[in-house]
Amino acid sequence: MTALEAQWSPVKAIILGEDPQLRIFAEVSVWYKKIELFRKGEDDRMFSQEPTPEDLAVHKSLLQRLIADGQHLIQLIEQVGMPGNIEGITPESARITLEALQADYRGWHQPMPPEHARNY
Repeated sequence: MTALEAQWSPVKAIILGEDPQLRIFAEVSVWYKKIELFRKGEDDRMFSQEPTPEDLAVHKSLLQRLIADGQHLIQLIEQVGMPGNIEGITPESARITLEALQADYRGWHQPMPPEHARNY
């Protein structure tokens, strides 16, 4: 450890914790659990029936939150990394999950421009 790193070490430990990779893995695991619960609700309210305007509003809000959380977690993973784990969660799988959420958001909540819609 360099002298500079030693000076920053106490601050870094307070901000990131003693094992930042483990903390990030825990947060990513919770994020995946939230997505799992969201998907169950989505199936019930958005696919098994015609969604109401209220369903669409809640769906949009929850999806925005999951996306924001995912973007934050990806930034943390890029900064400190992620440990190997038996669940098989990798930085790449977290990015792909985030991209899927973003695609779902576009599909449900961003209308397709008319010039693109004509092609479908």
